[in-house]
Amino acid sequence: MNGTGETTKTANVVSDWSNEAQSGFRKKVVVGQHDLHTRDAFSDEALAALIERHPRDLTDFCTMGDLDEGADSWRAGDPGDLSGMEMLDAVRAGKLWINLREAMTEDAVYRPLFDQMMADMKRLNPGYKAMNAESGILISSPTAQVFIHSDVSETILWHVRGKKRIRVYPAEAPFVTDERMEAILHLEQTEDLPFEPEWDDECEAVDLVPGMFTSWPLHGPHRVQNLSGMNVSVTMEIVTPESMLKNGVLHANGVLRRRFGVTPKSSTAEGAGAYLKLAFSKMAKKMWRNTKPMPKSEKTFDIDTASESGFRDKAA
Repeated sequence: MNGTGETTKTANVVSDWSNEAQSGFRKKVVVGQHDLHTRDAFSDEALAALIERHPRDLTDFCTMGDLDEGADSWRAGDPGDLSGMEMLDAVRAGKLWINLREAMTEDAVYRPLFDQMMADMKRLNPGYKAMNAESGILISSPTAQVFIHSDVSETILWHVRGKKRIRVYPAEAPFVTDERMEAILHLEQTEDLPFEPEWDDECEAVDLVPGMFTSWPLHGPHRVQNLSGMNVSVTMEIVTPESMLKNGVLHANGVLRRRFGVTPKSSTAEGAGAYLKLAFSKMAKKMWRNTKPMPKSEKTFDIDTASESGFRDKAA
């Protein structure tokens, strides 16, 4: 028995996964049902304890501006010596976003849940192979949002508390281009993308309430808008043989473009040519190492439970 009442062996997490969801998994936007929201591990007490014990170098405390301000308005903050419960109070009252990176895979309380979630997805989707996965917990304010971006790995979002809307856009131009993904894979930029408001006419929107989870195709641009309540979600970013091959092709194309001045004719992830590019990509990564661009890390505000926004700017 662990600290939240969960036993080491965990019962199934996925409670509903339709034939339609199974057939569309990784090909289009699909939804399923889970029971994480019924578990003690996601109570205020458990989350507050997790915030306090989770390594600070794996924790992001952030705020953001309005939609038209975009990713440039994203800012990092300092929680100071506030307790976990005080930070949850600040999240409820303000406009804050806490990312507990790798919490689901590195924390002893949550790892059994993560293992069961992965086991469920493999059981319910024959042939599904996850080579590697990163999984964290997001805790965010009722008015928080995440701007449009494209993940390099396949993504599953498990919603636990509050209500949020995720908008997923086609993984094609103009929403995202091969050249843009090449730049992300070459660590020349973060995963943030430019956004045009009229693109919302082309998106697929899903309103998530506790007990729902969703996934979408690889590289599908998406943005998230909280609608009500303190939001808690589990994120999974998963490497599969298919995503590794596609990213290898795009990375190799980027090497050809940047190192040799060659314009690649194809970005298809099929056939012998794709596997040759994957091998070339692996070799190139060993020969030419890049430094990953990090989101803004300068701490420009302090979390403040007395503030209407949940934070106060640091003195210049």
